[in-house]
Amino acid sequence: MLNKSERTIRREIKRGIIDNLTADWEIIYVYSAEIAQNKYEYNKTGKGPQLKLGNDYKLKEYIEKGIREEKKSPEILLTQIKEYGLKFKTRICAKTIRNCIHKGGIFEITEKDMIYSKEYREKNKEKIHCNKVPAEKSIDFRPQEANERSEYGHWEGDLVIGEKGRGSVLFTLTERKKREEIIIKLPNKEAKSVAKGLDKLEKRYGKDFRNKFKTITFDNGTEFRNWESLEKSYDRRRSKPRTQVYYAHPYRSGERGSNENNNRLIRRFIPKGTNITKISEEYIQWIEDWINNLLRHMFGYKSSLQV
Repeated sequence: MLNKSERTIRREIKRGIIDNLTADWEIIYVYSAEIAQNKYEYNKTGKGPQLKLGNDYKLKEYIEKGIREEKKSPEILLTQIKEYGLKFKTRICAKTIRNCIHKGGIFEITEKDMIYSKEYREKNKEKIHCNKVPAEKSIDFRPQEANERSEYGHWEGDLVIGEKGRGSVLFTLTERKKREEIIIKLPNKEAKSVAKGLDKLEKRYGKDFRNKFKTITFDNGTEFRNWESLEKSYDRRRSKPRTQVYYAHPYRSGERGSNENNNRLIRRFIPKGTNITKISEEYIQWIEDWINNLLRHMFGYKSSLQV
């Protein structure tokens, strides 16, 4: 009812417990809000000075707008402050910003506004609903260049599902080395639609397709299990496979971690339950461009396009 965790309430009760003597000369233990508050105020004196950020309204607004509206992380915002030469009264680190958001009381944003909230940290297991694929299509047989991210052209793929699993979906591909993102709107999540999505890409890149998409790693969903149709070129004159498809181990979404992370970024703009059918191709392209221009810590705060 208080919208607090049980542990928080237990600590508050423990802080305010005092013993009282009844009319029958019995000692009973009761909670005193005044005693608890006095102890709380005293304990605060050992925490050091108050954070100055609470009085720096310009920096506060800059951080809130950057996280809520521009979907940027604290690290990116602080990097831009330095690069653009922005001046604020307070200097602060990214960890302090995250702590303030977690504790509340300073920013008008919550952890739900962050890319990595508590909800996202809970791992969902992937379910298998289909037959086995050949053993050589396991991720165990994927080229070492793909495993080590030492060569460009090795991708991870997945679907971003819309409203109640119906209607259009987003077919997402993430390049393992540079985290480049490609998003294609499909009419549904059927296997033949995924194959047509790759056909569309093959037509776009032509002869360069085989060099750009050396391998693609999927999960064990039914929409990806028809590996032959995914590898086969739409052009029947080409006998060689257009790419090599591999599958991650069941219940190990971390083996496609780059794609999972980029899908989280997409969810910032298209939350779960959204009717993707109504979303325009232009807006989807804008999201793809936003991700490819996002400054990343792993690249020294350069974007995928810059590297």
